[in-house]
Amino acid sequence: MEPGGSEFAVTVLDVRQLSQEESNALTLLWMLEGSAELETQDARQTLHEDSVTVINRNQRWQLSSEHANATLRVTLSGHWLTRLYNDVFAHDYHIPDETSGNWPQCDELRHLLRQLLVVTLINHPSRYRLEAHRWLGELLLVLSTRFQQPARTPSRPENPGWSKRITHVVERIDASFTRRITLAEIAEAEFVSEAWLSRLFRKEVGVSFMQYITTLRLEKAAEALRLTNRPLHQIALEQGFASTRMMSDLFRRHHNMTPREFRGLRQNPSANMRLRTPASDALFPVAVDKLFSLLNEPETHGWEPSPLTLHQQQERVVDLRELSSRAAPLRHAQVMITLRELDDLLREDVRRELEALDAQIPIYGIDISEPFLSSRLFASGWDDPLMAGYACWYNLHQIFSWVADKKWIVLLHTGLTTRPDLLRHFLKQSVNHFPAEVTAGWQFVWHWSAQASSETRENVWQTQRAVLREFLPKAKLGLWHRFAVSQQPIADEAIFHSDLLKEADFLACPADANELLDLAQLDPARLASTENYPVQKIKHIQSALRQRQITLPLWLLSWNTLTGNTRATNGWFFRGALLMHNLLGLSEQVWLAGFWLNSGLQGEARSNDTLDTSSLALQYNHGLPRPIYWVLWLWRRLRGEVLINDKNLLLLRHEGRYQLLLRNTVVFNPWLSSEEAFIQRFRQQYRVQLQGLSGAWRIKSHLYDQHNGALFPLLDAFTVASGPDEEIWRWARHKARPTLAARDELLHDNWQITDSLESNALVLYELTPLN
Repeated sequence: MEPGGSEFAVTVLDVRQLSQEESNALTLLWMLEGSAELETQDARQTLHEDSVTVINRNQRWQLSSEHANATLRVTLSGHWLTRLYNDVFAHDYHIPDETSGNWPQCDELRHLLRQLLVVTLINHPSRYRLEAHRWLGELLLVLSTRFQQPARTPSRPENPGWSKRITHVVERIDASFTRRITLAEIAEAEFVSEAWLSRLFRKEVGVSFMQYITTLRLEKAAEALRLTNRPLHQIALEQGFASTRMMSDLFRRHHNMTPREFRGLRQNPSANMRLRTPASDALFPVAVDKLFSLLNEPETHGWEPSPLTLHQQQERVVDLRELSSRAAPLRHAQVMITLRELDDLLREDVRRELEALDAQIPIYGIDISEPFLSSRLFASGWDDPLMAGYACWYNLHQIFSWVADKKWIVLLHTGLTTRPDLLRHFLKQSVNHFPAEVTAGWQFVWHWSAQASSETRENVWQTQRAVLREFLPKAKLGLWHRFAVSQQPIADEAIFHSDLLKEADFLACPADANELLDLAQLDPARLASTENYPVQKIKHIQSALRQRQITLPLWLLSWNTLTGNTRATNGWFFRGALLMHNLLGLSEQVWLAGFWLNSGLQGEARSNDTLDTSSLALQYNHGLPRPIYWVLWLWRRLRGEVLINDKNLLLLRHEGRYQLLLRNTVVFNPWLSSEEAFIQRFRQQYRVQLQGLSGAWRIKSHLYDQHNGALFPLLDAFTVASGPDEEIWRWARHKARPTLAARDELLHDNWQITDSLESNALVLYELTPLN
């Protein structure tokens, strides 16, 4: 029973003796019953009943047993595999020993092999290949996402000091030479140009890119001719030649003989074999009734993810006694709240929301997004000294005095279009009108214009800077620039070559991951690059500053992760962990991070039913908290020394207490975020053990995911055509918060937790010792 043709083969046999030569194929063995001894070039092992193993390509192997057994063998052609997954052989595949009970177990792999065997036995003539390809595709997905390990790379004593780049390129070629591989593909993967890589490859390796690949294929073909009896057409196909004739022609030029002549002159193959050669294979059929009885046994299920889950089990054992006692403390950036215009601060609801927010998440200052002199407060007559006690200055007095009373700064925007005479007059009036403690909190940021000439920028900057120094000499004046996405490095932008940057007190910018790509196009590489785009953009800006030997605080006044640009995708795509992942990274890089107070002031909803995704708003209508609100709330709870910090786990220690933050950071196209079957593929399982904890402890957990605290799923549950009423708004405000659980535990030298998180879910554990 070997259906599948040249693509794959599925057999179930009682194997007493089986010997296989090296081939460009991947083999899976599942011992349905009995046991057998497996000998490969690297090791010898016993396959017990129900065990699963993988034999990587280009390995000789033998399977032998003295007793009856039932062995399922699935052979996947390398040529077929590389058509499905180009980099399949850039890795080896290893299934760990399960006898110790450690993860990952192979229940899901067995499930897929069982399904493949079932459809093979039924062998429906019209749809067998379709069903088989379904389960084979899932098998390959599970292998590639859960059982990969670095490929065995042959030692290269003849390597004459290749650079790291060329060594990496050669490793890519060695892993993929059996398929059609191009210089353009390698150059794109290495993020360099074809011409540059071609020159470097020839310089270091001594031959061209294609000459190296051809020589490698011929070497592998010669080895197959010497050690196997496979026909020429099969060897040509396996080694990546377009045809048998092409291989023969190239072989004749390289070896001065045809492949048949080379095979005839080969040495006794037994001298080259690294494994003992059996007399002959001994294979017997398995009775059909026994096979069906084996398949009808109930499947075992450990605490594995579903067969579609992409991530491996995350298992961590941390001995707290071995961690450094001098770890660096977690850094928190200052929080700036953005409003649209200065007169928004006259609104009672805005003031109430700001005060409530400050009680939960301390506010550093208020950012007025629009140029302040264009506010409606500055109507005709505001610059008349006789009017200084009337409407304009009365309102300004209310605003600035209230902000000063809260100990917040105010960030006011200016630019090329700001009239210096009006700015001078406003500052002069303000200094005369307000006490010094009110104006002491004013900061200014000047918008850099890439379209203006350097002379124009210089003149306007110096004029406004002189006015500011005359009346408010202690006020900070910074530069704001967008740093648009382009193919050129950020360091090439004109702002880094301007003397204005050396005179600025800080550099402000935005960073929006949504500007990277068009969500209507499927580009996995660009999609993946959005995961920590704000962090990477800030790092590039800092690198450019260091090149110019300039040290400036960075103010990230607006930023966002990938969200989707419609109401639907922006609401469905829960991204708590994605936001936290970037926020933790940004806190180490920027001095200040900005957020809009709410989506109404931001003007997020546009008339064409799209959304402004350039910034994050903390609240929705009626003061309902959006995801970034609770992410900030959890982030502010984090404090202490950083013991461990990676993509999935953050461990902190503070005055004898511990905080453990688990996050399942996931990026995928937001258009797919409403598909439950799709997002469940990203479920992540964790098992964490903290050793060195004893005594009584109180353990709190805050869980934040799509079903515990997310706002938009709560609102989606109401299908009222007339819209939510006040009672619904109040209920949603009460429910939209992370779930809290608490318990007391008596620990004996360790504490462990087993958890399963959905895509972009967060959970914070807080461990406090009890007296």
